[in-house]
Amino acid sequence: MTIHAAVDNDIHPARFGGAQRSFGLARGMARRARVRVLCVVPNQSTAPAHESVAGVELMRVKAWHTSLAWRLERFGLAPLFTAAGGHDRRSKTYEAALGEPADVLAADLHLSALLRSRRPRGARLRVHTSHNVEYDRFRSSAPPVMLRGLWARRMRALEARAVESADLTVVCTDEDAARMRELYGVDDSRLAVIANGFDETELHAAQPAERTAARAALGVAADEHLAVFMGADWGPNRDALRLLTERVFPSLAGERIRLLVVGSVTRALGGRREPWLIAHGEAPELLRVLHAADSGLNPVLAGGGSNVKVPSYLAAGLAVITTPFGIRGYAPLAPHCVVAEQGQWADALRARPQGCAVRGVAPPSILAQYAWGALGERLALHMERMLAKADHMEPRGAA
Repeated sequence: MTIHAAVDNDIHPARFGGAQRSFGLARGMARRARVRVLCVVPNQSTAPAHESVAGVELMRVKAWHTSLAWRLERFGLAPLFTAAGGHDRRSKTYEAALGEPADVLAADLHLSALLRSRRPRGARLRVHTSHNVEYDRFRSSAPPVMLRGLWARRMRALEARAVESADLTVVCTDEDAARMRELYGVDDSRLAVIANGFDETELHAAQPAERTAARAALGVAADEHLAVFMGADWGPNRDALRLLTERVFPSLAGERIRLLVVGSVTRALGGRREPWLIAHGEAPELLRVLHAADSGLNPVLAGGGSNVKVPSYLAAGLAVITTPFGIRGYAPLAPHCVVAEQGQWADALRARPQGCAVRGVAPPSILAQYAWGALGERLALHMERMLAKADHMEPRGAA
């Protein structure tokens, strides 16, 4: 089986949740199939045009219109998803870059025009790879652009076309699957729930020496509880960080409980310098930073899909504190997390929860089901079964 996929960002190295999902699933699918991924990247990208990583063939095509869409959003004129129009006009270029048709063609929402191609020798299975119910995500956390109601309707129309064009839509959670059925009338046979996961090739619980070295590098004392919040710079993460910095941690001042912020969301800190705050920024060696922490925080209150923070924190050996909203998509992991409402977060941190690294025990066995390799392999197997069923149903003599 050959799988071609198309995404509108560079997925290696994966620096945010969507890219982590795309690359993680591709890496897992490569256990059962030949996988080629077309990445549409900005003109200024210096990454190689062709690269093979963990069994995945990556092809990068530069596009100037994605930068234009980003600027239009920054100026409040139009949302980023207007880039989909430019991708639509360049679909033949993308098809040529992917090469000969594959058994499966998968595409993210902004590149879903590829799924509507009328090529006579197109893929036998067309897959819409969804990271969220984007219509709902836009309505709940849309950027401050003009005519937001109009853009929301256009987003819904774009997502409806993607679902209609696909033989299979892959979603992150049961909640997203239910919403896809409600919004677009897609039946269960054309939906697959594949959870968000963690990179099992990179993440592991710290050994005592690793933990000691990581904490020393950040200047964290042995008797301090270090809680980490990691995330990309977008609305729900900024709101979550505001909850921590304006309500939770000020009430803990003097209790030797500190906050470590990792990722591009640190831009939202605006130069704050409280003694309990460590602003790290983006971390190429993320595991070393996570090994310094005692607990991982997921105080999100909005957004779509699910948060890769949860299984990633657990895999790094941390205790996890999350909102009820933040545990969506991970019901089997809930017993291994501290699930707390907003008003309970200070007390949850005062309890200084300990993860498996500090306790010297193995991570929960259920976590293995959320490794990207296992999740991607599960998706590839589902595709194989759909192809086999289609072959069985195809009438004799069909071309």
